Amino acid sequence: MVIFLYAVFAIPVAVYANHKKRRGIIWFLLSILISPPIAFLILLIIGSPPRSVPMTGIGSIVLACVICLAIGLVHYMIFLDERNNIKAKMTEVLNSMSHVASAVTTYKQDLNSWPHCDGVIGIRTSLGLNIPTKRISSITVTSPRSEEIIITATIKGIDPRVDGKNLTLTGKRTERDILWVWGGTVPSPYAPRNKSN
Repeated sequence: MVIFLYAVFAIPVAVYANHKKRRGIIWFLLSILISPPIAFLILLIIGSPPRSVPMTGIGSIVLACVICLAIGLVHYMIFLDERNNIKAKMTEVLNSMSHVASAVTTYKQDLNSWPHCDGVIGIRTSLGLNIPTKRISSITVTSPRSEEIIITATIKGIDPRVDGKNLTLTGKRTERDILWVWGGTVPSPYAPRNKSN
């Protein structure tokens, strides 16, 4: 979103640069790189060139490098923005699973057994939780072994990089409490990190 706004405000800077007999495309890219107001101030200070100077071979190489650097920086900022957007949406899934984990802990303490829940309705019936389904296509609570419990959620409606992937939260009984560990098939840039012991 920030890059889009920079691009919109960089257009008047490029037009003004052309008016001042400067290369508009260079000032457009520079505006995106350092921000349009700063580029405009620099352009106001330096004004028009004293005379027209032909570009040399080294000047062309430098110009190409500046353009490539600006394009690379824009792509990197877009990538970071998309990644942060995915991680923000993933927080909804993490919160839902954390609530289920808290309810499972209470269930285990009260009844001294693990619950078995297949889907949102099963979780509502057994654990008394309403899980939002905007970002989760399915969720289960299973106990393959007596000493552990696994909460598995399948992700939907976030991004193709994570949609259809499974996120797991595995709980293992310890002397004092339950130790929860994140896992699953979600790619590491978007997966939650486990706390180091």
